[in-house]
Amino acid sequence: MISRPLRSAALALAAALFTTFTLLPPALADIYVIESTAAGIRVGSRLAADDTIAVPSGAFIRAVLPSGKTQTIRGPYNGSLADFAKGQTQNEGVIAWLRNILQTGGATEATPGATRSIGREMPKLRAGFSWAEVPATMDATVCVDKSAKLQLVRAASSRAESVTVVDMASAERAEAQWAAGSELAPWPAAITPRPDGKYDLFMQNRTRRQITLRVLERLPADGDVLTELHKLGCKHQFEAWVRERLAAGKGKS
Repeated sequence: MISRPLRSAALALAAALFTTFTLLPPALADIYVIESTAAGIRVGSRLAADDTIAVPSGAFIRAVLPSGKTQTIRGPYNGSLADFAKGQTQNEGVIAWLRNILQTGGATEATPGATRSIGREMPKLRAGFSWAEVPATMDATVCVDKSAKLQLVRAASSRAESVTVVDMASAERAEAQWAAGSELAPWPAAITPRPDGKYDLFMQNRTRRQITLRVLERLPADGDVLTELHKLGCKHQFEAWVRERLAAGKGKS
């Protein structure tokens, strides 16, 4: 049995340790570079928040901060990154999605468990980020601008093709048509894009696809795009936005 003096000493030690650790400053999380024109700062690199960087005059880097927000740092700048990340809580979800892109290139176009035996089931969709384009050949949650004229996207094909869009709430359905050689078809006018609306897409000889639309009244500021896309579950666009900047940044560095 522990004596009263020993128990008191143990409790005092535990209290002291707790006080010490709670007074320590929070660990600074990492920062990821997605664009760079600065020599020596590579696109895709991972920097510690207390690293010192040098961005010469006329150059810049764009980095994803621990909060998931993006920050452009323009030269001349020579100093620590700590001031940019100070007081931020790490957005684990955004950082996890970002790491996946940097490590693997991002998710494949196919939905887990989808049939892979048909060659056209995993098309390569057009590159680039958009607030108006809705992929028709994959399951996705898509963030769209309320004022945009939506377009359904397929992979490039020499064939004309149609898709039936079904509103899962109202059971209304309408058809859209791709002309031969076209990647884009106008969203059917008879189907109103609703906030958080769910739609089934049917195309001949293809797997049925399910789309959820997040209709945005106002687009986020440039620095908030990743946090907003992650919050709303728009992973396909998150990846497209990041890949677009990685490609542009590599061309400049």
